[in-house]
Amino acid sequence: MRKSSRMKRFTAVGLTGAAVLVMSGTAHAASAGGLRASAAAPTCVKVTVDKGTISKTAYVTNKCSTTKRVKVVWSFAPDSDCNTLKPGQKFKTKRGLAPQFDGLALC
Repeated sequence: MRKSSRMKRFTAVGLTGAAVLVMSGTAHAASAGGLRASAAAPTCVKVTVDKGTISKTAYVTNKCSTTKRVKVVWSFAPDSDCNTLKPGQKFKTKRGLAPQFDGLALC
């Protein structure tokens, strides 16, 4: 009988842990889905990302014929502010090494 009680406890703990993992995965997927809903910047807005010794820097240039409002999207770090770029204008944004460049979005 003692073995049966341990097995029940073990099963209950395992199921609870699995439920927590499923729920946290669902919440993460929902937040990531919201990010993908924003429109990507047009291809005439160019970006290069340089990896330095202790940081990553994204350099953005508007090579379009019209003004664009864009932001750099990072994973594992805050996105950049929205930047209004007239044709030919540039901006840069820097983050630590852990973040990954996820793209440019219109804002």
